[in-house]
Amino acid sequence: MNQETPRGLKPRGSLTGAADCVRHAGNGAMPNDDRQLTLFQCRAGAAVLSLVVLALAALCGRLVAIQIDDDPRVRDLAARQQRGRIILPARRGCTYDARGRCVAGSRSMKEVFVDPAMVADVDRLAAELAARLDEAPAELAARIRAAESLRYLKLADHLTDEEAEAFRSLRPEGVGIAEHQVRTYPLGDSMCHVLGIVGRDRKGLEALELQYDDHLRGRDGVCGVVRSAGRKALGWGDERIEPMDGGDLYLTLDSEIQRILETELDGALARFHAESAVGIVMDPFSGDVVALACRPGFDPNRYADFPADLRRNRALTDPVEPGSVFKPFIAPAALMTGVVRADELIDCHNGLHWFGRRPIHDTHPQGLLDLKGIIVHSSNIGMGLIGQRLGNAAMHQMVRSFGFGALTGIDLPGESIGIVPPLKEWNSYSTTSVPIGQELAVTPIQLITAFSSVVNGGFLLSPRVVRSLVGPDGGTLKADLDPPPVRRVLPPDVARRFAQDILPAVVEEGADGNLRLDDYTMLGKTGTAQVPRQGAAGYEPDAYLSSFVAAGPVARPRLAVLVMIRKPDRAIGYYGRTVAGPAAGRILQQSLRYLNVPPDRPGLAGTLAPHPPTG
Repeated sequence: MNQETPRGLKPRGSLTGAADCVRHAGNGAMPNDDRQLTLFQCRAGAAVLSLVVLALAALCGRLVAIQIDDDPRVRDLAARQQRGRIILPARRGCTYDARGRCVAGSRSMKEVFVDPAMVADVDRLAAELAARLDEAPAELAARIRAAESLRYLKLADHLTDEEAEAFRSLRPEGVGIAEHQVRTYPLGDSMCHVLGIVGRDRKGLEALELQYDDHLRGRDGVCGVVRSAGRKALGWGDERIEPMDGGDLYLTLDSEIQRILETELDGALARFHAESAVGIVMDPFSGDVVALACRPGFDPNRYADFPADLRRNRALTDPVEPGSVFKPFIAPAALMTGVVRADELIDCHNGLHWFGRRPIHDTHPQGLLDLKGIIVHSSNIGMGLIGQRLGNAAMHQMVRSFGFGALTGIDLPGESIGIVPPLKEWNSYSTTSVPIGQELAVTPIQLITAFSSVVNGGFLLSPRVVRSLVGPDGGTLKADLDPPPVRRVLPPDVARRFAQDILPAVVEEGADGNLRLDDYTMLGKTGTAQVPRQGAAGYEPDAYLSSFVAAGPVARPRLAVLVMIRKPDRAIGYYGRTVAGPAAGRILQQSLRYLNVPPDRPGLAGTLAPHPPTG
C-alpha cells in the first residue's frame, strides 16, 4: 500500500530544493541515517549541476572560437565552400584527307539549361519559355520539377548565337547558356568506318577517333569562380589554366576515290540484291590505304540512329573463307620449292577428281594445264594436286609468311588475326582444302595486303590510314615517311612471273574477257566462296561471297583494289567474275583517271561495261 509523503518534505531521491534539505537535516527532526542519506543526495545533485554548467560553457566557448578563431583549417574549409572551378574545354583536332580536305572537325554550339533548385516560381518560368521551346507550359513545368535533384536540365541545344541571345534577353531565373563542342563529319556516311565517332563526353569511341583520342582531344583548361552560400557564381577567381587544343590528323585516304569506291559498292548491292559489301583501295608500294568502305554504312553525325552492328569495320573485324581468290598465295610456293615447273602440264581430269574419299569439282572442266592455266581457269583440281605435292608444312609456312593468322599492324582498333589453325591440326583434307581457300579465314585487309606483296615485287608491308600527326601549333609530330617492309615474302623472279604474266592473263584470257578495262591493263584474281553456317558445320545453301582482287596498270601498278560482295542473289549472279569483278574494274579505272595516270593500252577497246542503272 502506498504511503502519503508527509507535507513539507520532498520525495526521497529528489535533487531539487537543496536549501530545504539542509534545513531539515539540521533541525533534528529525522533519524541520523536518513539525515546522512539526504545530505549525500544534495551534494550529488550539486555536483551534477556543476558539470552541466561547465559543459555548456565549453560548448559556448567552442562556438565562439569557431566564429572568431583564425584556424587555418577553418579558413580552408570556408574557402573551399566559396571557390569553384569551371572547365574550359579544349578544341578537338581536325582530320584531313590526303588532299587536305576536312573530313572530321568540331564547331562550337550553345545550349540552354536550367537549375531547378534556383527557380522560385516554376510555373511562371515555364510560361515564359514554353513558346520558344515549342512545348506546353504544363509539360515544361513538370520536366523542371522532375529534375530538381539533378541541378541541371537541358532545355535546348545546337543553338546559334542569335538563338541563344534570344533566351538570354528574357533574363529568366535559374536559366543559363552553356557552350560546348560538337563533332561534325562533313561527308556524312563517307569514311564512317575509318573516322569513327565521339561520345557525349567528347571521348573517341571507335576507329580513328578512338585510336588517336589522346592526340585529337587535347587538354581541358580550368577557371576559378567565387560562389555565394547558395552556390551562385559571383565572379571569377584567381585560378586560370588555359586549354590546350588537340592536334590534327592527315590521312592517306582520298575522299574522291572513297566516293568512287562507295558508289560502286552501293551499285553492286542494289543490282545483285546483296546483303553487304566491303571494298579497299591501297597503294601496293607503300601500304597506304587510299579508300576503305563497308556498306551499308552509317552517318557518324547521328550514329545513335543506326544499329550498332553497322558501325563494325568488317574489313578488319570479320574473317571470311576466301575461296579461289586465295590461290595466288599458295601457287608461288610450288615454284619456290620446285615441286612444279612453270611449263609442266598437270592433268585436271575434266572437272572431277577424287582425292581419297573426297570429290573435287571444277566449274569449267579442263584437261592438261600448266600453272598459269590452273590460275587463269581457277581449277580446284589443279590446286588440290599442287597441294598434295607441297604438303601441309610448306603450305602452312607460305600462308603465315604472307601475314595470314597475324595482325597487319594497321593503325585502326579492333583488327582480327583471322583463323589459321596450327599445323598440328591440319590433316589430309587440309592438303586439298587450303589451296582453294577453305579451312581458314582471312580479313579483307589481310587479303589486299598480301596481294600487294605479290604486286610490288615480293615485299609484305604494314598498311596505314594516317600519314602524319600535326600538333596544335602546326608542328609535325609524326613524319610523312613510308614505313619499312615487314619482310620479303617472294623472290623477285616469282613475284614478277605472277604480277606480269599469270595474274594479267586472268583478266585478258579468263572466261570471256569481260574484265578488260578501256584505258588500262589490269591483273587480278576472282573468287567465289560458300558462306559457312553460323555456329554449325557446313555451308549455308545458296549463300556465296563473291570477290575480286586487282591492280593496275600492269607494268607499274599504282593501285590495288579488293571488292567482296556477301550473299548476292543467286538468281541474278553470284560468281566473283560476274558480281565483284566489274565493280572492282570500274573502281580501278575511275581512280587511275582521277590520279591522271597515263593509259597503257591506247587503241585497245575494253569490254568493261559502264555501271548499270540501279533504278
